[in-house]
Amino acid sequence: MSILKNAIDSIILGLEDYQSADNRRLISCARNIFAGILLLFKYKLSILSPDNSDEVLIKQKIYPTVNKDGNLEWKGKGKKTVDVFQIQDRFESLGINVDWNRVKRINEYRNDIEHYYSKLNKKSVESIISDTFIIIRDFISMHLQKDPKLLLGDFAWKVLLEVSEVYEKEKKECNGKLEKIPWESPIVFDAVTSFKCKKCGSSLITVKDIKENIEETEFFCKNCNEIYDYENIIEESLKEYYSFNRYLSYTNGEELELITCPFCFRESYLYNEKKCAICGESAVHICERCGSEIIPEEINDGHFCGYCSYMMSKDD
Repeated sequence: MSILKNAIDSIILGLEDYQSADNRRLISCARNIFAGILLLFKYKLSILSPDNSDEVLIKQKIYPTVNKDGNLEWKGKGKKTVDVFQIQDRFESLGINVDWNRVKRINEYRNDIEHYYSKLNKKSVESIISDTFIIIRDFISMHLQKDPKLLLGDFAWKVLLEVSEVYEKEKKECNGKLEKIPWESPIVFDAVTSFKCKKCGSSLITVKDIKENIEETEFFCKNCNEIYDYENIIEESLKEYYSFNRYLSYTNGEELELITCPFCFRESYLYNEKKCAICGESAVHICERCGSEIIPEEINDGHFCGYCSYMMSKDD
């Protein structure tokens, strides 16, 4: 039970940090809450680990061994436990469903709050607490088969519930205004509504007046009033939205979905949708010389893949 107790204690500490009058404690609020979520996940893996396996499912290193009956067993090795990506892999293998998009947002906020945001207040962390409430509530009830209110205690449950309800109401109002914009793609709308203000970290991004020329429309953060023009918010929100895809591209070789537009040179070209979210231009995706699909890294303002362009330049 020590992992579970540590998880609940971390979440409660994070909420106490949130309620403090000292805004400097908002950094530890994010750290403690995210640590508590990971400990909840590790607790689930620990109770699924076979007896005498040294809690194999929560260990980074595992090794095979043969027991006295000649049967193969897996055991944990060392003290290092799984990180968030390893937890996700093991949960997926075990059929344990978690809203990883919310977990990703909490984790990114935890990282960003320490390095980038210059103006922090309680409203800045309402979105992370709202995501936390949903993750914790669903995980405890669905995968631990416990009553989340009883497990967390009255204090933690009340704070999580109240903050989540207030935030979700404001977020709905913000999104309602953004829905009236004629977006180039549903992905762009999803990206903008998920975007976190670069100054304070709040995701309460909205707009006052929608101009007839959409590029003249100004967006602003309802928490700190930071202003964003159309092109900047599209580019920044897409980069944030596809950050995990970029990570998977570098680590697992997965195909990039967001690349630099060869026409306006913004990082806003949606490869799968074959157009730029800012300037609306579309590049050629099938090489006119060899007929192969042009990979994201070789998309350009011409008609050929990288190899054919190279071969044609040699002919010249």
